[in-house]
Amino acid sequence: MKAFFCCAIALTLLPLAARSEDKTIDPVELTAASKPPALQLNDKQRALIEQALATENTEQKAPPNFYPKPGDPVPSTMTVAAMPQDLVAREPSLQPFGYAKLAKDVLVIDPMKKTIIAVLPRKDATSGKDLTPADWAATKGRELTGQTPDPAAAEDASAPSAQAPEPTGDSGDKKRDQNFNRK
Repeated sequence: MKAFFCCAIALTLLPLAARSEDKTIDPVELTAASKPPALQLNDKQRALIEQALATENTEQKAPPNFYPKPGDPVPSTMTVAAMPQDLVAREPSLQPFGYAKLAKDVLVIDPMKKTIIAVLPRKDATSGKDLTPADWAATKGRELTGQTPDPAAAEDASAPSAQAPEPTGDSGDKKRDQNFNRK
């Protein structure tokens, strides 16, 4: 019987001892510890960001009357994307940050606070209008494949061509050469 009482007392005191050595982390402390360091972009980082995001197809429309400034919150209608892995591999200090690519700017964003850290003007700024696939292929598509962009196609991609297309096959609208090999 004494053994039973000793075991019962030990089992009741065990949780008290465990509580005194509790090493759980308070969620508020965890959030404070996960804050990224303040970002001060230098010219090298700006160039790397611009180069890495030039081929990313993540451009989105900004809400009407939205003028991004550092410290402002990101509108809820905008999507925050993670920095590309090749960029993070070259510049690890950018890993905790996200970005939003707009027609004229790239926003570097703190994803925890959903605030704008930096606004980088794009060198290849677009008009913000949706491009048709033919327009994109004639300009940016040709540029990305190493060809020179076709300026005439960019200006006039939706207009019909000046010369009517030739019909396929023998439609009878052209005279045949009379000296064609006849047997």
